[in-house]
Amino acid sequence: MNSSIRDTTLMRRMSALDMVYARVERAQTAFRETAMRHGSPISCPSLCGTCCLHFVPDAMPIEADRLAHFILTEKREMVDHFMARREKAEAIDAACPFWNPDTPGRNCMVYPARPLICRLFGFCSVLDKCGEPAFALCRQMPDIAGSDKRRFVGAATMERLFGAIPPLMLDFSRAIAALDPSDAGERTTIDQALPRALSRVSLVLRLAAASSENRLESEKGAKPEEDSNPDDFPIAS
Repeated sequence: MNSSIRDTTLMRRMSALDMVYARVERAQTAFRETAMRHGSPISCPSLCGTCCLHFVPDAMPIEADRLAHFILTEKREMVDHFMARREKAEAIDAACPFWNPDTPGRNCMVYPARPLICRLFGFCSVLDKCGEPAFALCRQMPDIAGSDKRRFVGAATMERLFGAIPPLMLDFSRAIAALDPSDAGERTTIDQALPRALSRVSLVLRLAAASSENRLESEKGAKPEEDSNPDDFPIAS
């Protein structure tokens, strides 16, 4: 990554986002290890991926930008794939547009840049209407040994059963919303958010590349040629 890109506000915000994502992974790993030591292991079934079915994840704007950056810099072929499947993703009961049913165990085609909701599913708690932490097993997860329940409410209940409270979803959502208060935690599905994000990030990448070329040309003492055919994405209405 050249310095022109690193110095952009977008890249600084995405780096901060990646730090939140890393916190999610550490917190979930710690919870799962504690639950296992406590005799109540929690895990997804091998080669499952059913959480991607009948569900189109939502994302905050910075998450959509992070996903767009991943696609444009590492999996550019996904642009055409996404646009082709966008209408299907909007249909009732359609799968996530980045779910790959042909590759068991590696269903997500954009896994490193998946949004927060995908990272949290299955291993985080929420607050119920009384403000108590609540945690429910995914319908594909096996029962907890010695318990006939699949939903657990209250810190004391979960401490007794798992030895810890599952990471609270709200904590991470707030942390991401704080990265850009102007967005106020706005969320839309990725099929709605991604087209604009592709436009924004494509522009930043082009401008950064042009800035880098200008610097190189300036160092050579030559005037750079203007790009008469930029590779752009139309802004979605």
